[in-house]
Amino acid sequence: MRTFIIRARKGTTQWQQLKNSVGTNAHIEVVAHSVVNAFFTSNAFREDVEVYIVLDSSADFPRTIKLSSNDGLSLAGFYEAAVLEVLEQALKNSPNLKKDETLDIAPGIKISGFGFEKLIASLIDTRPVYLLEPKGEHINSITTEPNPIFILSDHIALPKNTIKGLKRQGIKSLSLGKKMLFASQCIVLIHHALDT
Repeated sequence: MRTFIIRARKGTTQWQQLKNSVGTNAHIEVVAHSVVNAFFTSNAFREDVEVYIVLDSSADFPRTIKLSSNDGLSLAGFYEAAVLEVLEQALKNSPNLKKDETLDIAPGIKISGFGFEKLIASLIDTRPVYLLEPKGEHINSITTEPNPIFILSDHIALPKNTIKGLKRQGIKSLSLGKKMLFASQCIVLIHHALDT
């Protein structure tokens, strides 16, 4: 299993506002492009891939949407609107979601009433977790452990305190080069490194 965590710092939890945030300072399109590159190849839909999208911009608590190819995820296509429709429906169909609750929305789609820290805590003890950052060890110089999890952010970098906290928990830094890339580009490079 390859898992990608995308923290959308300005990602709204209001379904009515989601599509309208394309092209604004929220840049939800970064998330959509990342989802497309995580699951689609030229002629196929990847197995053994899951994506967690953490939507931080909320009046009460963050929401985390999980998309999993092994649980029957179906996307209408590899275009922005198709992905945003899935996220919108997850939010729309969980109006009474309680904090720390998880709901099944459709095959391969779950939504949880918690954010980044709790998600990491739920995964870190059982699987290897890697933080993408330019100063980390280059992906070509290491052998990633089985079933890796990769932490990415949208267009807004993770807070320095969050990065320090992740490293204190033993999470390794992984680099794809010195240039800061879009999350979607990072996912393509990670797949390329692990596919070969």
